[in-house]
Amino acid sequence: MNEKPDTIYGRLLESVHISGYSFERACQKFKWLLTGGHWKTIGPGYDDIDKFIASINFAEFKISIEQRKEIAKMLEVEHATQRATARMLGVHHSTIAQDLGGNPPKPELEAASIQDIIENIGGNPPNTSSGAEVAKMAEKVIEKENRKLALKEKIASEKSIEIKDLPNIDLRIGDFKSVLSDVYNIDAIITDPPYPKEYLSCFSDLSKYASEHLKEDGFCVVYSGQYNLPEVIKRMSEYLTYVWTFCLYHVGKKQLVNGVNIMCGWKPVLIFSRGRKKMRYSAYDIVESKEREKNLHEWQQSESGVTGLIEIFTEPGQLIVDPFTGSGTFLKMAHLMNRKAIGAEIDTKKG
Repeated sequence: MNEKPDTIYGRLLESVHISGYSFERACQKFKWLLTGGHWKTIGPGYDDIDKFIASINFAEFKISIEQRKEIAKMLEVEHATQRATARMLGVHHSTIAQDLGGNPPKPELEAASIQDIIENIGGNPPNTSSGAEVAKMAEKVIEKENRKLALKEKIASEKSIEIKDLPNIDLRIGDFKSVLSDVYNIDAIITDPPYPKEYLSCFSDLSKYASEHLKEDGFCVVYSGQYNLPEVIKRMSEYLTYVWTFCLYHVGKKQLVNGVNIMCGWKPVLIFSRGRKKMRYSAYDIVESKEREKNLHEWQQSESGVTGLIEIFTEPGQLIVDPFTGSGTFLKMAHLMNRKAIGAEIDTKKG
């Protein structure tokens, strides 16, 4: 390549945000930057390979095991840590350790022992005595668990980062009807409007906005309290089609609703669309929220509950919009899960 390292790097970053851009083309640019230490000359200059690869995200690409191993070995030569390599590739660090010399499960292992592995992590082993068949399933189940662990690790490592410091997040200050008026082709609106009666008009505004700005097959996912739930559904149905109500279950947390003297342990999450009733994939309608985090905003939601909804209603690289951003939990998690994120917050003191 005759172009400058900065130019190649710019195209590499562009490639991971463009749908349809092949991994082979992106990988070619990445390998060139590694060759001869070109990565050290980019912009102001990197002196740490981990910091350089932290700026690149290959997680949304479908990468073969052979390609992943090749990249892992190249980065090992550059003295990158296995954890940094794993974050860039969207896998758990144990997968990278295995790629660099670990011992993966072998087909000749006894079927019974691998079935135990699958059962222990929640899988359903096939009714077969073939060790090769069960081992193949075990690898898939373990890989899935590793991806979950990788996401948890990524979330933990960036938990203290403020939303304003995260790249590729567009946070706009003002009424969403105005500041988000130019945002179209939205894959999913995932948001948590305020629940008190005086804010019910927000749901009517949201319904109209979603009907005009969502993709034809997009979904509007809206948190709601129970107290005014019938009115919320009525207002959201003004311009949208009701699909379902999910349960956001608060693990170990209960809240007394004084007006009705009920201990509440769950929150309704309403699903609306522009007419589509059927989900793209089968989805379980109970999502667990394992912790409540109210340190940044009065209505802040837990990160654990948000991740499940993002996985159900979007794919990596798709656009999520949150018209009631608050502390930015939804946008932050969308970013960490390799989605594009745009939000609006009218109260800058709470954002």
